[in-house]
Amino acid sequence: MALFFLAGPESSRAQLSPKSIEAAHRYSLANSGIGLIVEEGGQVKFEKYYQGHARSTPLHIYSGTKSFFGVLAVIAEAEGLLSLDERVAETLPEWRGVSRKSRITLRDLLNFTSGIGTGFEEIYGGGNGDKCAVSVGLAAKHDRGTSFIYGPSHLQIFCEVLRRKLVSRGINYETYLKQKVLDPLQINVSQWRADAAGNVVPSAGMYMTGRDWLHFGECVIQGGTWNGHQLVAPDRLAQCFQSTEINPAFGLCFWTNRLASAPASREIDVEEWLDIKPLPEDWRNACLSRSAPNDLLCSLGSNYQRLYMVPSMQLVVVHLGKKGKGFRDAEFLRILFKDAVLPKTESPAETATPPKKGLPKIFNGFGKRPG
Repeated sequence: MALFFLAGPESSRAQLSPKSIEAAHRYSLANSGIGLIVEEGGQVKFEKYYQGHARSTPLHIYSGTKSFFGVLAVIAEAEGLLSLDERVAETLPEWRGVSRKSRITLRDLLNFTSGIGTGFEEIYGGGNGDKCAVSVGLAAKHDRGTSFIYGPSHLQIFCEVLRRKLVSRGINYETYLKQKVLDPLQINVSQWRADAAGNVVPSAGMYMTGRDWLHFGECVIQGGTWNGHQLVAPDRLAQCFQSTEINPAFGLCFWTNRLASAPASREIDVEEWLDIKPLPEDWRNACLSRSAPNDLLCSLGSNYQRLYMVPSMQLVVVHLGKKGKGFRDAEFLRILFKDAVLPKTESPAETATPPKKGLPKIFNGFGKRPG
């Protein structure tokens, strides 16, 4: 489904109910939230910090980091540095002729359908070394395009590809991200998680304030433009939001809500699902919230770090949280969008498929992993 970036007077009018915003704040306060920013049409309508958190305090956004690399990927393609549909083996000769791995594309990595194992233990676990090099050696568990496997492996491998392609420019992928995304958006990353070789962790490494994260959301809802500067063309950026049949709720490092109005859709609480062991593989008909617009997008990190974006409403919502229990995206969004003036969106009902009988069982989860 194509997403349309709307701007102008019609989209700048208030569309959320003030009472619903306040109710969403109360829900956040009662469920491990520590901060909430709501911006509509370029105007901040609500901003509060609580439970001891301050506006100027950076926070680990965990897997909220991933979406920055989705945007960086489409910028790199626009510059001719890479093609999303090129095979990874074109840059990694050690993958050539290797069963399953030789056919994986960069797009497969970015939408997590490469078939490569999660890499949680190898990348987030103990031990020194170059995690990019480690990730390249991970085994492919499935053929490309046949499964959705959530984990840090895909982006770590993507950044190894970037690292090799950027050698001729004399920069690393952290500097490239800073030049192309962070500096133009005036985002200050106060701290990065990094490996022993100095490689920043692209899947869950950033610390920043809620206001900094807001800048990223503003760029997304404005079709790649921020403060009069075009970082990426709208059609390029829209590739980040094109999900797959395997997981209709995930694009290129962004969570999506495109099946929200489909009769067979089912609300999935992503953070809860990612604590299931083994990780679920049936994501068919998944959406974040049936109460929110179809074009809602989300950058989502552990401990309830959320960046919700709705281009058709010119709406950005930053939710900051702490370790705890109780917060659920579907419930928060149901409260937030109650009585809202919602845009008319195309129903994707025809794209939904009947769900399997029975969902994966909830097992006792292992320790919390980054987003």
